[in-house]
Amino acid sequence: MTVALTAAGFGALHAVSGPDHLLSLAPLSLGQGRRAWRIGLQWGLGHAAGTAFAAAVLLAVLSGAGLHVVDAWAERAAGLALVAMGAANLVALHRGRGMAAGGTRGGRRAVFSVGLVHGVTGAAALLLLLPAAQAGAPVKALALAGFVAGSTAAMVAVTAAIAALSAAAAPRLALATRRLPALASAVSVAVGIAWTIAG
Repeated sequence: MTVALTAAGFGALHAVSGPDHLLSLAPLSLGQGRRAWRIGLQWGLGHAAGTAFAAAVLLAVLSGAGLHVVDAWAERAAGLALVAMGAANLVALHRGRGMAAGGTRGGRRAVFSVGLVHGVTGAAALLLLLPAAQAGAPVKALALAGFVAGSTAAMVAVTAAIAALSAAAAPRLALATRRLPALASAVSVAVGIAWTIAG
């Protein structure tokens, strides 16, 4: 139980401390009201699936020595996901349709897919936390389950908080609130390009 709770804490910290996570979800959460938690949930489920898949593959195939190479390419993929989501949001905003990942089925798939990419690309860091060298399969499974539960719960909370704060500020900051999604999307594209180049 301690392993799962510790891993959940690591997962929550990982989710809220990653600028790529926040930049991919902030533009989608603004102005969503009570629906925003669903965006965090979709992203979290994608992140969980990607993390589980990548962790299983990496545990089965790679030694600890190869993780730095995987991590470098994973960072590039995460950067490209930021660019893609930010650009899609900018195009959707320009066309007057709101954010690209609204309540539509395609929007939900897009959010899930971005979470999936971030989960797959963040698994190299996850493996550093897993007690892979000494632990048995049940401990590894508990650590992974705790990590994905913590990261999903944290992103649900973050997206709900962003939406609530933007709703509370909307009457006083109407102009800024209307422009924040475009600004957040542009920052997502810029950070994604920088991340891809630096990766």
